[in-house]
Parts: sequence; C-alpha cells; structure tokens
Amino acid sequence: MARQAARTAPVVAVAGMLVAVAQTTGAAEPAQGAALGRAIAVAGQAPHAFGRGALGSAAPDSAAPDSAAPDSRGSASGAAGSAGPAQARRAERRAAAARSRRAGSARSASSGRAAPTRKRTGAGAALRCTGTAGLLPANYAAIVRFLTGHGYTPMAAAGIAGNIYQESKGDPESVGTGGGGLIGFTPLPAGYVTGNPAADLHTQLEAILAYDQQWAQYIPSLNAATSPAEAADVYMDDFERPGVPAAYNRESAAEAVAAACGF
Repeated sequence: MARQAARTAPVVAVAGMLVAVAQTTGAAEPAQGAALGRAIAVAGQAPHAFGRGALGSAAPDSAAPDSAAPDSRGSASGAAGSAGPAQARRAERRAAAARSRRAGSARSASSGRAAPTRKRTGAGAALRCTGTAGLLPANYAAIVRFLTGHGYTPMAAAGIAGNIYQESKGDPESVGTGGGGLIGFTPLPAGYVTGNPAADLHTQLEAILAYDQQWAQYIPSLNAATSPAEAADVYMDDFERPGVPAAYNRESAAEAVAAACGF
C-alpha cells in the first residue's frame, strides 16, 4: 500500500494543479473541461502507468527489478555456479550424507535398535578381497590392505582404489603422456617405474601417502565417507583433481572394490 500511495502522489498532485488552475481562471470552455476530465481519469488509473516512467525516467517504478540489486536467489545460484563443479559436488555429498544419517537415525529410533556403526579395519585386521566382478583395478587387494593399514577406512581405501582404476587400471608400470604410475604421477618421478612391478607398487603406495599429505585437511572428509562412491568423489575432487574426471568410472570401480572386499 505504501508503494502504491507513493506512485499515486505525483498523479494526484498533477490533477490537483489542474483543478486549481481551472478554479482560478474560471475555465468553462468545453475543451478545457475535457482536458481536466482526462487528467482526472488518468489519476484514477492504475498507478503503474506513471511509476514506470510515464512522467520521466528519473522516477522508475520502485517495484520493478533493479539490475544493480539482483534477486537473492539469482545471486546464490550465481555464486554456486562460479564455485565450479567440484564445489557443487562436495556440497551435494554433504547434503546427501546428512540426509542418509538422519534417515538411518530415524529408522533406528523407530525400530528401537542402535544405529549401526560403519565397519572399520585396522592395520592388524585380516582383509579378504577375493572378488573378480566389476571394474576392479589390478593389485586392488594389496592396495586396500596397504591403505587400511595406514589409517584409511575401508570406504576411503575403496575410493582411492577406484581413482587408481581410472588413472592406471592398477598397473604401477602404466605410463602415459607426461605421467604414469598408479595415480598418474605428473611428472613421473625417477625410480617410480623401474620394470619391477612388485617393488614399484610398494614405492608408489608410499608415494600416495606422501601425496595425500599435501591435502591433509581433506583426509577426515575422505575417512568420513559413508559409501565407496562418495569416497571416490572426495578423492577425485580434493586430491586427484583430474583434468578428465570420468566420475562414473571412479565411483563404479570403488563400489566394485568394496564389494570384492566385503565392505
């Protein structure tokens, strides 16, 4: 209502001036009476006609969108878009994980059972990785045992193994354009690929531990992943940061590794 009154005020003022002039001059001619009638009729019209510039561009309609002050929803989506796909995936992962935790807690509460805990494997625990189905990288059992023996959860280890599948198919002797090895080390350091697969596998797994420490702030998120696919995405976005994500391959391979190892 306040906005409508503000837009109507100039019209009322103009109509009032015309009435005053007519009273002062004693205008009675038909033409003047008709002009006055038109002015008063316009004053009774919707105020938007004047608010949008009929009286001059200096008085724009206050209700019209202001290009200098974009809609807050547009600003939020613009910020999300500029943040890039990796940040968007991280935000979606966090939201999905939160939904999953809430759903699990609700199911546990309704059934009266305690919420299940995620399976963890320590350095001394025996892992049985015997599966052969799906996108399994070579040496996946050795990779998972090594990683879980060095502080990674089974889900995190599966996620890393899924990324290894995409980068090298699990072959430590893999060499590509500009890089090579399990995770596509670029440039490929001397001594990583020597023609001795067993020795090179161990060398590169140790190198992965050192590499991950560059992004140590993301290790808790990696270990907190509740599914192999989520862990694969965390490692892809926050550690590997590949030029060609191929996220589906990484996620599928991580899920295959988890299934093969019984996670």
